[in-house]
Amino acid sequence: CYQPEESRATLSAQHASKDHQVVVHTLFVEPFNPIVGAQYIALGEIEKNEEVGVMVQARVLNCVDGVNIALLQKAISEQRSFFKERESKQGDAAQAADAT
Repeated sequence: CYQPEESRATLSAQHASKDHQVVVHTLFVEPFNPIVGAQYIALGEIEKNEEVGVMVQARVLNCVDGVNIALLQKAISEQRSFFKERESKQGDAAQAADAT
């Protein structure tokens, strides 16, 4: 469901017989021309909203129809692991510098 006057889209999905929804603020990605039934990936910040609870402030909102979702999820996991390892190494280096 897209509400252009409020710059808000509600993305829905069903997984393991459960319905899931996420509300996305689309102001920074407009014009947004949604395709009903398409799959989207939203990247942005999570913010609290009095009306809807939690909402994604989208910086990127792309249709991913035709994309291998399993491969995309694997790539995201690998990227997260890389960043976590890099942060850990930077923290270790900072502690070593503080010790000297």
